[in-house]
Amino acid sequence: MMSSESQLVPSRSLTMADERVVTQRRRSDRAVIEKVEHQSAADRAGILVGDILLSLNGTPALDIVDYHFYTAGENVIIEVDRAGEHLSFLVTKEYDENIGIEFADDLFDRVHICKNKCVFCFLYQQPKGLRPSLYIKDDDYRLSFLHGNYLTLTNMSEESFQRVIDQRLSPLFVSVHVTDPGVRGAMLGRKGPEPILPRLRMLAESKIQIHGQIVLCPGYNDGELLKQSVYDLANLHPERLGGFGGVLSVAIVPVGLTQFRDRLAALTTVSNEYAKQLVKDAEHWRDEFKAELGTNFAFLSDEFYLSAGQELPTARSYEGFPQLEDGVGLVRQFIDDHLKLAKRLPKAVNPARSATFVTGELAAPLVNALAATLNKIDGVRVNVASIYNNFFKGNINVAGLLTGEDIVDHLTKMGDKLGQKVILPSIMLRDPDRDIFLDDMSLADFERAIDRQVYVVDRMPSAAAKALLT
Repeated sequence: MMSSESQLVPSRSLTMADERVVTQRRRSDRAVIEKVEHQSAADRAGILVGDILLSLNGTPALDIVDYHFYTAGENVIIEVDRAGEHLSFLVTKEYDENIGIEFADDLFDRVHICKNKCVFCFLYQQPKGLRPSLYIKDDDYRLSFLHGNYLTLTNMSEESFQRVIDQRLSPLFVSVHVTDPGVRGAMLGRKGPEPILPRLRMLAESKIQIHGQIVLCPGYNDGELLKQSVYDLANLHPERLGGFGGVLSVAIVPVGLTQFRDRLAALTTVSNEYAKQLVKDAEHWRDEFKAELGTNFAFLSDEFYLSAGQELPTARSYEGFPQLEDGVGLVRQFIDDHLKLAKRLPKAVNPARSATFVTGELAAPLVNALAATLNKIDGVRVNVASIYNNFFKGNINVAGLLTGEDIVDHLTKMGDKLGQKVILPSIMLRDPDRDIFLDDMSLADFERAIDRQVYVVDRMPSAAAKALLT
């Protein structure tokens, strides 16, 4: 019920030909075929679960993007490794028909790892001893296209850049932060300037659409630099370029700081007064962009409005929520879902129900309002556990960065006030394949520790209410 930035770049500069050769040598379980749909083209051709994909029409495939790109035609030659035997299959299908294969991973080669040392990088603000996946910094254009991960474009090889253009990998999500080359280079921890506008223009002219991101660090990229960056990016909007490609939006998010910042650059958080001024500035920018471009273009993350104590824009103002995973519009969706839910709740329930909703400090006012609505139902008692992030401290106050231990410590002190159920937002469980918290506490261990039945739900009020009332 109610993300931090990872800065990204390849582990070394490989040409595309190099990458494909290396892929053959280091191919692992990632390219294993996990599922073959019954009576699909792949099934008819004789491809089996457990086969390892080697090539498509003679071209080694790097990832699921290559798979879709090279299997679009009516005839596809698929080479696989089956228990050490090299086999070739001719697959005949309709144009653009899905062959019917699912893989163990979207990337068949290694994730492109970041070499930047950004002044605000969250991964440098973590203690040692967490699970290895939490220390991976990807700067992979394929993950940007497939999953909306942000990339910096700093260390992409020319061949990889050309692949984006050739295969029309659009939209991309790009970490801009500031358009001034010198300041950008310093923020990314590079040795020299890092111009971003020429790269973005090249992508735009090649019909690639882009969503930008600015992690706002007071004293580094705010003030006139922020305004210049926003207006520079707006000049690359398709409406101004007269084409399809370009920068469609830019999200502005506050820097996240933890207690683990030893020997890192000095940064300051965004104060309430700072947030109020930024909200005012952003309203002015949006009015101008709406008139000139037909879009609000610049979107502030929800934290700024909550810190400023300002009402969030309407759902329509978010224009389809293109930057939702960057925390832009989640609160508006929560509020609107809450309003809809309140209209259809029963007046009473029997037998009586009781529960505790768990959240972080940032969303606590929203969840408290939801609890107040539900507590109007005769037979319902809801408490809210607003958890302080004792692990990270700093200004980290979102539910998705809470540890199991911090939550358990809080809930065990509540005693009988916990009620019959404990309801958690799914964002607290960080591994999609295993129900584990950020600190590797399993959901089963969590339930044993608090001695309650736990329900993991989507972040919207209607999901929490359903878990409570059913």
